[in-house]
Amino acid sequence: MSGRTRRGGRGRSAAGRRLRSLGAALGGAALLAAALAAGWSAVSTRTASARFPFPCLGVEGLAQHVHPWLRIEVDGQPVTIPAAVGIVDPVYRNGAAVGGACFEPLHTHDASGIIHLESPSPTQLYTLGDFFAVWQATYGTVRIGGRAFPVDYTGRELLGHLENASSAIILLVDGRPDSRGPRLPLNGLDYCSAAVGREPPCWPTAPQDPYPPFLALRYGTGHTIVLVYGSTRQ
Repeated sequence: MSGRTRRGGRGRSAAGRRLRSLGAALGGAALLAAALAAGWSAVSTRTASARFPFPCLGVEGLAQHVHPWLRIEVDGQPVTIPAAVGIVDPVYRNGAAVGGACFEPLHTHDASGIIHLESPSPTQLYTLGDFFAVWQATYGTVRIGGRAFPVDYTGRELLGHLENASSAIILLVDGRPDSRGPRLPLNGLDYCSAAVGREPPCWPTAPQDPYPPFLALRYGTGHTIVLVYGSTRQ
């Protein structure tokens, strides 16, 4: 058997496990069948999309599977990162996107802030700025305090809010300020693990360890990413 065939089989197996776990968590045999049918179509072909910055995932697209957790606060208000970021024509069950016509390597299934990073390459790095690019291509705007703001993050601007003399943007990784901003790599910042199991925000869409296993050994899990825009006045 060729190496390509083995990789394809592993990708199909990993994709199937992910969709089966998600379907079971969200509600029974009928849902599971629907999730598998919709989800398999989403990962069975790898095509370019003018709408998104990356090609859609294919069955060989699970060389990496990581779940960073991003939280955002603007002027004291938490900002919801919506479900189905990076998914074309999403199919929803119980508030979670379980299928669609295209899955980006960076996408969300629910509104927990858990990012699903799934890569066709074991060495491809994806950054926080890449996630914002996918989010912007999916929705364009986000509502904060009843108003619509552009989805953007440049280091000097966050969701339409500019740094100025009285307000700043702070990126915290594991509670510590980080100067990399949009260049922050996400691949080593998994929050979820099998030990977390059935606890939010990982449950029900991301209750497993990062893949491949060496990622957890090298970087650990339980990492947090927080973006804050607010006053610099004490």
